[in-house]
Amino acid sequence: MHDRLAPSMEAQYSSKDRIIDAVLGLWEDVGGTGLSVRTIARAADVPVSSLYYHFGSLEQLFVIAQDHARLSAAAWRDRHLHGLQGARLDAMAFAPVFAALVDDWACAQRRLAFAWREGQQLAVRDPGFQEGAMRWTHMWVDMWREIGAHFGLEDSGALTARLFDSESFLHMINWRRMVDRAGLDEFARGWTAWLCGRAIPDAPFRDFARAQAQREFPALPERDETAGRIAAAAAAIVSRKGAGSMTHRAVAAEAGLTLGVVSHKFRTSADLMRAAFDSLYLGNVPATGSAVAPVVDDHWSLGDLVQLLQRSAASAGPEELTIVVARDPSYRHFAAQLRYLRGRTSGRYLQAFLGPDHPISELEAALFSGFLAGQIRAQLAAPGYQSPDRVHQELEQLLALIARRVVSP
Repeated sequence: MHDRLAPSMEAQYSSKDRIIDAVLGLWEDVGGTGLSVRTIARAADVPVSSLYYHFGSLEQLFVIAQDHARLSAAAWRDRHLHGLQGARLDAMAFAPVFAALVDDWACAQRRLAFAWREGQQLAVRDPGFQEGAMRWTHMWVDMWREIGAHFGLEDSGALTARLFDSESFLHMINWRRMVDRAGLDEFARGWTAWLCGRAIPDAPFRDFARAQAQREFPALPERDETAGRIAAAAAAIVSRKGAGSMTHRAVAAEAGLTLGVVSHKFRTSADLMRAAFDSLYLGNVPATGSAVAPVVDDHWSLGDLVQLLQRSAASAGPEELTIVVARDPSYRHFAAQLRYLRGRTSGRYLQAFLGPDHPISELEAALFSGFLAGQIRAQLAAPGYQSPDRVHQELEQLLALIARRVVSP
C-alpha cells in the first residue's frame, strides 16, 4: 500500500495544478497576449512566488501548459480512435465522422481548442514555441491518417488535417447553432466527395447562411482620414505583435501621429481595439463580391499560389480577428461573415487550375479557402515543418483528387 503524500507535497501538487488550470482558463476567456505573472497568480489564488517556484518563468509555464493541453487533446483523440476500432467502412461514411469530431472539439472541448490556438499564436510571436506548435500539427496529421484508414482514406490524412485546422477554428464562432451544425455537415460531405472523386452535393444551409451574411453585413462607422489612419496602424500592430501589444502610444508611433491626436480620436483602449478589428475585418471579408486578388491568367501556377500563401503567412491579423470573435460576444456581429463569406478569392484560384469548362460551386470555393487557410496557419505556427515543398506537394495531391470529380461521368 502506497503511503499518502505529506500535506506539504499535496499543497505543492495542488498549487501547480491550479496554476496550469488558471492559464488554460485565461487562454479561453481573455487570450494569452499581455498575460502577466500577477494575473495568473490571482486567477489561481496562489502567491506569485509559487509560480516561480514551480515553473521558473512565465515562458516555461506556457510551455508546460501547452504540453498539458496537448496531452489532454491526445486523450480525446484516443477515445475517438478507440470508438472506431475494428471498423472498415465505405469512404463516403467519413463525412459524418469528420463533422462530429469538428463539432465536439470546437464546442465540447472548447478550453482545449483555445489552448491550441494560443499555442499557434505563441509560436508566431516567439520561435521558441514553434516546436510545441509542430507537435500539435503532427498529432492532428497522425489522427486523421488513423481515422482515414477506417475508410480507405489514410493517404489524405495531411490534407484533412489542414481542413480540420481551419474548420474547427471557424466552428468556434457561434452564429446560429442549428444552421452552423447543418452547414458543417454539408461542408464535411463536400470534402468527402472531393476525396472520393464524387460529384459535390448541394449545400442549402450554407447557401442560406451566405445569403444572410450578405444581408447582415455590419455597418462599420465612417471615419475621417486621420481616424482611418489610426485604425490601420492599430490593425498593423495587432497583425505583427498581437492584440496585447496595441496601446495608444504604440499606435501613435506606428501612425506617425502624436499621442494626443490618437487619444482624442479613440479615448479608450476598447475604442481603439474595435477600430483595429474593424480594419482587419474589412481587409479579411470585403463587403462586395469583388475581392481584390492577384491576376490569375494562363501563366498562373502552383508555384505562384505557394508564394502567395507564404506572403499571407506573414500576417497574423486574420487569426487575431477570428479568435476574438470566437471568444468575445461583443464581436459576434462579425460571425456570419467570417464563417460564410469566404472562398471568393480562393475560388478564382481553384477555377484557374480546373479550367473554364469545369465551373465550381460556392461550396467548393469555401472548401478550397478552408484548405488554404489551414496551410497558412501551419506556416505561421511551424514554418520549419510546413516548407514550401511540402505545401506544393499537398496542393498537387488535393488538385489531383478534385480533378477526378471533374473527369468522372
